[in-house]
Amino acid sequence: MAEFHLKCEKSDVSEYVMLVGDPRRAERIAKMLESAKLVNENRHLYVFTGFYKGKRITIATTGMGAPSTAIVIEELVNLGGKYFIRVGSAGGIDTKLNVGDVVIATGSVRDDGTTPYYLKQSFPAVPDFDVAQTIIEVGKEIKKDIAYGVVISEDPFYIPYSDKEMELFLKANVKAIEMESGCVFIVSQYRGVKAGALFALDGNVTLKQMKSEGHEALYKQGEDYAIQIGLESLYRLSKRHK
Repeated sequence: MAEFHLKCEKSDVSEYVMLVGDPRRAERIAKMLESAKLVNENRHLYVFTGFYKGKRITIATTGMGAPSTAIVIEELVNLGGKYFIRVGSAGGIDTKLNVGDVVIATGSVRDDGTTPYYLKQSFPAVPDFDVAQTIIEVGKEIKKDIAYGVVISEDPFYIPYSDKEMELFLKANVKAIEMESGCVFIVSQYRGVKAGALFALDGNVTLKQMKSEGHEALYKQGEDYAIQIGLESLYRLSKRHK
């Protein structure tokens, strides 16, 4: 039976799911799959299912931010999703990172309004260990200078943190900031499924260099790496957990 927002059936969705925010990224990744089929386009929450190296994989669009991400994960779980890897974009916080770098989340600072409805703020937002370990393993093989660590997952894109808060994040070695990973981890934990996340950086918030002109090609290269890591990680997970 179709869900409220994702108008597809259980037979349309794989247990292994890549989550992306941008519908265009979903379309782009679908072209990398064999026999990819669009199984949902309602609300532009595109969902494609196809094959990567012979393994069935679903690519699903979440939109931006925690509320829509939670809805999509909930419905994908109802449709049979069990392993989720979020592949998105983020802004660097660590001053050693910038456009084109790839960051794997080992945990998220929960600064959103959705996840407290699932679990109180003192509950940690962390990826499944096996999923995170696989992403890091694959990441190191594909991109030698891969970065991993804690990221911030927040709601207001246009409301910056204060200088004092940013200094604290830097001191704590926070790697990047984005809007969905905390929700991905918490909802997955709550619903008994496994998740991980990684990001291509489109700039650096600390250095005030975000989405700078002339860096599109560098960002796309980083995005390519992140997508490749995500696909290969789902493939390896599917081989290990038949």
